[in-house]
Amino acid sequence: MSCQRVAGRLFLVAATLGAPLAASAQITPELIRERTEREWTIKAEKMHRHLLPLMRRHGVDLWIILSRENAPDPLVELFGGYGVTGWYGHRNAYLFFDAGAGHTLETTALGTHLSGHLRRFYDTLTPYGEEGLTPHLREYIETRDPRRIAINQSRTISMADGLTAELKAYLLDALGTPYRDRLVSSEPLVVDYASTHTVAENAVEREASVATFAILRRALSNEIITPGRTTLMDVQYWITAEWKRQGFEFNFPASLDLQRAGGVTLDDAADPRIERGDLLHVDFGVRSSGIVADQQKMAYVLREGETTPPAGLVRAFVYSTRAAAIILEEMQVGRTGAAIKLAAETRTSADGIDTLVYSHVQGYWVHDAGMWAVHDWPERYGDHPRSTLKDGDWVSLEFAVTVPVPEWDDQSVTIMREEDTLVTSDASPEYLSGPQTELWIIR
Repeated sequence: MSCQRVAGRLFLVAATLGAPLAASAQITPELIRERTEREWTIKAEKMHRHLLPLMRRHGVDLWIILSRENAPDPLVELFGGYGVTGWYGHRNAYLFFDAGAGHTLETTALGTHLSGHLRRFYDTLTPYGEEGLTPHLREYIETRDPRRIAINQSRTISMADGLTAELKAYLLDALGTPYRDRLVSSEPLVVDYASTHTVAENAVEREASVATFAILRRALSNEIITPGRTTLMDVQYWITAEWKRQGFEFNFPASLDLQRAGGVTLDDAADPRIERGDLLHVDFGVRSSGIVADQQKMAYVLREGETTPPAGLVRAFVYSTRAAAIILEEMQVGRTGAAIKLAAETRTSADGIDTLVYSHVQGYWVHDAGMWAVHDWPERYGDHPRSTLKDGDWVSLEFAVTVPVPEWDDQSVTIMREEDTLVTSDASPEYLSGPQTELWIIR
C-alpha cells in the first residue's frame, strides 16, 4: 500500500497448529475458529517469550496500556484484543511488569467486560465496579513501585500513540506523585516488539502473501475482466468479495487505476470501463490471523491483433525488475530507511532508471512500526525514515519506475511495484510469494 503519492506520478500457523491453511479455502465456522485460535496462540506465545527481554533492553519496569470502548488502543490487539467473546471495556488497564531477575513477566488486566479467553495472556483478570479503575491501578503501582513506566504516547510512531488525551489525564490523576514523573514513551519498545517475529508468525506472513498473490493474479485476468465491459470498481468489488469468501480479515481496501495512450490516467473513483490497450494497476493485501500482506501488480490489455504488449511497456517492466534487484541489495540490516532510499535511487539513476522508492516494513499493520524507506519528512513520516532495518523484518518492496514508451508517442508510463519480502542479516532478501516477473496479459 503506497506510503506516499507524488503529484504527476501514478503511484502458515503450520509450525504450531497443523497443516497450512489453503489459500483458496472458503469461509466456514471451522476456518474462522482455526484462524482465530491460531492468532491468539501465536501472539500469546510471542508475548511470553519476547516481551520481558525487550522491556529489560529498554529499561522498562512497567508498561501500561490504557484503553476504552470505541477508542481502543491499537496495541491491545497484540495482547488479546477484546478476548474473542468479551469487549474492550469502559476503561481498562493492561499491565506488564518486570518483577526483576529470576521472575517471569507479570501480566494483569484491570477492567470491565474481561473475557476468560484473555487468560492465555494475563495471569490476573481483575474486574471493578462502582469504585472504578483508579483505586485498583493506584494500589497495583504503589505495591510494585516501578522506576520507569512506559505509556503509549509518541509524536512520530502512530501505533505507539494510542493513549488518548482523556486517558492520559486520568492516568496522571490515578498515579499521583512520584509516579507521574516516571513516565516514558513506549515507542522504542513497540518498534522492537513489532519487528520481532517468531517462526509461527513467519508462516502466517507467507500464507497471507501467497493468498494475496493468487487473488490478484485472478483479478487481473480474463476470468474477471472482459475488455469494454468490466470497470475498475467491478474488479475492486470482486477482490473484496473474494477475500471475504476466503475468510480473511480487513487490511485495507483494494485500489485500482489505469494508464492509457494519449496521456490518460484514471483511478477507480471515475470507475472507467477497462478498454483494450489499457495498462492496469492494483494495490491490495489480505490480513490473516492478524498479520498482513501488501502487494501491487500490473497488467496490460491486449489490443485487437496484438499477441504481446508493446515493446516499450515490456522494457519498462524489465527496468522495474532491475530496480527491484538494486533496492533489495541496498536492504541491509542496520541501515536507516532514508539511507536505503538514497542509495537505491542513486544506483538506479546511474543505470538510467527513473525510480522512486517508498518501501516499508509490514506485519501487524500494513505500514508497520519501524523502517520506512521514504523521504525524511517528519511531519508526515515521523521517525520512520530514521529507523533502522532489523534482522527478520518483513518489508514491502514498494517503488515505481517511470519510462517513456515509444509506441505511446514517448508518453511517460509508471510501473508501480510492490512485493512482500523477508530481510535477514545472514541471507539475501527473500520474496514471500511471486514475484511478478512480467506484465500480466488480459486478452
